[in-house]
Amino acid sequence: MAGHSRGALSTLTVAPAGTPFGSVVTYGLDPLGQPCFFVSTMAEHTHNLDADPRASLLVVEDIPAGADPLAAGRVTLLGAAEEVVDPQERAAARAGYLAANPAAFYVDYGDFRCLRLVVTDVRYVGGFGRMSWVDAQAYGAAQPDPLMPAAPRIISHMNADHADALVTLCHHDAGRADVVSAAMTAVDRYGFEVVADLGAGRREALRIGFRTEQTTADGVRRELIGMLDQARS
Repeated sequence: MAGHSRGALSTLTVAPAGTPFGSVVTYGLDPLGQPCFFVSTMAEHTHNLDADPRASLLVVEDIPAGADPLAAGRVTLLGAAEEVVDPQERAAARAGYLAANPAAFYVDYGDFRCLRLVVTDVRYVGGFGRMSWVDAQAYGAAQPDPLMPAAPRIISHMNADHADALVTLCHHDAGRADVVSAAMTAVDRYGFEVVADLGAGRREALRIGFRTEQTTADGVRRELIGMLDQARS
């Protein structure tokens, strides 16, 4: 959530009543991680929320070109929208929104309202086979992964320059001798994920854990070198 500023907001239509309606929206986060939106009073989703505040926001991580979108991590926040009317809270929401969306010149227009999605539940999907429900308290206490800013660069570098190393790690650390080739699709402080080619048109998502938690790109580099040395010894 902290690394993105755009998602799909789902509301329930006024007419036909109760039909799911999707909108592309931009958002910022308040100190509790709850998304705040600046919405036009003319927007269909604003009318829907005035009638029924229940909504969800889907945010999907960016993936390398050509990668399977279903391998991407994504999160759906469920809750109810409320207008932010307290001046101090609105100022904080405005600052967070502009930090995430610096071109949003419309935030001070008279026909734009500040709404906040009060999160009640979270559905997290980390990729193939990794999913869970998260309650609002756990979501509010979560912190962004420290590797998030460096992850795209790490993934691109490994796929472009070290594809053979990924295969070696699949063989040794994942115990999959049948892997022919592999492409990294995600990396975080605890490990990384690949989509492995098993030949004959077969593919499988695998996760390989780091030996210790990593919080920097240089730490990941040193950890991967150490894992490769261990695999080749």
